[in-house]
Amino acid sequence: MMITKAQAQKINTLMTALPEDEREIYREIAEYAVQLGYTPSQVKNTQGSTDALAFTKKKVNRRLCKISAPSANCSKGKPLYEAHKTILALSFYATTDYSAFFRDAIEQELATVAVKRRGCANCKQCSGGYAYASDDGHAVGCCQWKMIELAPIDAQHIDEIKTMMQAQDDFWMEGAA
Repeated sequence: MMITKAQAQKINTLMTALPEDEREIYREIAEYAVQLGYTPSQVKNTQGSTDALAFTKKKVNRRLCKISAPSANCSKGKPLYEAHKTILALSFYATTDYSAFFRDAIEQELATVAVKRRGCANCKQCSGGYAYASDDGHAVGCCQWKMIELAPIDAQHIDEIKTMMQAQDDFWMEGAA
C-alpha cells in the first residue's frame, strides 16, 4: 500500500520530535505499518501534546502499534531512562515464538500492572493473549487487549518487529474474512 501525502506528513511530523539517531529506525516501522494498511493518527496525552502516532486498521478495528516521542513520555511518569527515549508499543500476541527481547517486554508489562497474573485473566473479552513458557516451565502471559511497550529498540530489532507486525496483521485479517 502506498503512503499518502497526509500519512507521510503525520509520520514526518512525529520524526521531527524524535532524537535524530532514532528517526530512521522508527520511520521504517511507521512506514511498514502503513504498508500493512494501518492508518496513522495523532494521539493526545493529558497535557494535549500530540507527540505520538497510533496505527489502526478500520477493517479489523484494531491498533497495531503506537510510537511515542520522548516529550510525550515525560508526562506519563516514566522512569528517567524511558522518559528520554522513544517508545514503541506493539500488539504481537498472534505468535508465541518470542525472542528474549519480546519476553522481557511481556515480563516488564506484568511487573507494572496493578494485579499481576500469569496467563489469561479470564476477562471474557478475548480468546487468549501473550503467552510463552518461562525458563522454569511456568506459563507466562497477559491479556491481548494490551499493547506491550518495548524497550528502546535499535536496528537489530527491526526485522523481528516487522515479522511480529505481519503475523499480527495476518491473524486479525483471518478473523475479519
